[in-house]
Amino acid sequence: MTGNLQAIGFLFTWVLGWGIGGSLIDAGLINAGVYSLEGAQLGTLTTFILWSLLWGSGGAWLYRRWTRPLTSER
Repeated sequence: MTGNLQAIGFLFTWVLGWGIGGSLIDAGLINAGVYSLEGAQLGTLTTFILWSLLWGSGGAWLYRRWTRPLTSER
C-alpha cells in the first residue's frame, strides 16, 4: 500500500507543479509584454507546449530515479 500512496503523492505533486509553474511562466511573459491575450494566443500555446515537455521529461527522470532498484553497498 505504501508504494501506491507514494505514486499517488508523486503524481499529485507533479500535476500541481506543472499547473502552478506553467501559470507563473505564462503570467510573467504576459506581464513583461512578450505577448498578450488579445491575439490568437500563440504565445500561451507555445508556453504550454514547451513547459509540458520540460516538466514532463523532468518528472519522468525523477520517477525513474526514485523507483530504481536499490543496490548493495558491499
